[in-house]
Amino acid sequence: MPKLHAFPAVRYATDSGDISSRIAPPYDVLDEGPKQTLLARDPHNIVAIDLPVTPPKTVGPDEAYHAAGHAYRQWMSEGVFERDNTPTLFAYEQQYTVAGRELKRRGLFTALGVEDFNRPNGGIFRHEHTLSGGTSDRLKLMNATAAQLSPVFGTFDDPAHRVADLLDETFKGEPDFRGITDHDNVIHRCWAVRDETTIAALAEFFEPTDVFIADGHHRYTTALNYAREHPDQPHAQTCLFVLVPSSDPGLIVLPTHRVLCDLVDFDMAGLLDVLADDDRFKVTPTYHGGDALPHMLDELPETPYHAFGLYDPKRGKTYIVNTIDADPLADLMPDRDPVWRQLDVAVFHHLFVDQIVRPRFGGDAINYKYPHQLTELVRLSHDQPGRLGIAMQATPLKSVCDVARAGEVMPPKSTFFFPKLATGLVINPLD
Repeated sequence: MPKLHAFPAVRYATDSGDISSRIAPPYDVLDEGPKQTLLARDPHNIVAIDLPVTPPKTVGPDEAYHAAGHAYRQWMSEGVFERDNTPTLFAYEQQYTVAGRELKRRGLFTALGVEDFNRPNGGIFRHEHTLSGGTSDRLKLMNATAAQLSPVFGTFDDPAHRVADLLDETFKGEPDFRGITDHDNVIHRCWAVRDETTIAALAEFFEPTDVFIADGHHRYTTALNYAREHPDQPHAQTCLFVLVPSSDPGLIVLPTHRVLCDLVDFDMAGLLDVLADDDRFKVTPTYHGGDALPHMLDELPETPYHAFGLYDPKRGKTYIVNTIDADPLADLMPDRDPVWRQLDVAVFHHLFVDQIVRPRFGGDAINYKYPHQLTELVRLSHDQPGRLGIAMQATPLKSVCDVARAGEVMPPKSTFFFPKLATGLVINPLD
């Protein structure tokens, strides 16, 4: 069962409460260029420690991690960081805009006791596999700093809004610190929670409650590995989380689109002919064009079943493709759990790409790009010959949790939780 712990957090020392210049996006969405931009603004930005090697999820030389650990300890001794004397939780609010809508998402910074994945009735569940390079890099950094710098993003069911009620008064006050991340224009606010009664009530709530990792599978796997390497250190048996109720109106999942690359002798007419002869699919021309893809995206949820859009860069035309049956992978993959077979991304990859596109247009040579914006989908589709743009629907949060409970993992890039959590707001010391 996930044990919720208040912890002696390490935070940036601040008089104004504004730490905008020192927080950053998660390490895995950055590279050397954005890293240097953040450091040029403030040399004490958290990326100086959290991203010792680029590109992310690659393993660098030991010296890079030693330097990160030295910087972390030096900033502690110089007073750049300060450590709370009292075990604390932090209420966390993000304010942001999506498609013209202003939204707020509220969660809780905490340290959860680590445990193996997928233990029911109060377990921690995953929906992704992790890459060894990503976990090795994070483990070397964690060993060098003896700290968790970036939180795992988790979600949980709370139909009675118990957690929101417990934190309601906290959110009414002035935040203890705040910041804005420029790349996505998200406002981040944090409030310290030290009331022992509130902390005890939150711990009691989470003891039987399943937690689903939304983002940060590599970070959690690293925490597991670190805990196993340091069994005698109590703080090492925890992992820094931000927990957000699944019912929070600001908890949204956006689609990750696809661009199929390196197609051989691709022609849309040839693809349409193949689809016309296959009784598992239906194709509908939309006539929206590349500049009106949002209109096509709005139509996909109204189209049964497993609908996605095609963008032909040669002619600028668009089409909606959907399956005739609700469970079109049942005969092809009968051993997979039905909740996994119902994922649009699973149907797209294993039925459309593997059964239709690969045999005709390039086999294993076909690669993917994964744009989040439709404008980027169009640009990438035109970037080189032999490409096809695919507009996907977002994976519902319920499907993410159902797949995790079933012990399945989702195809790559199945979810895009927006916005990302900021790194550098709160650090979990492990020593």
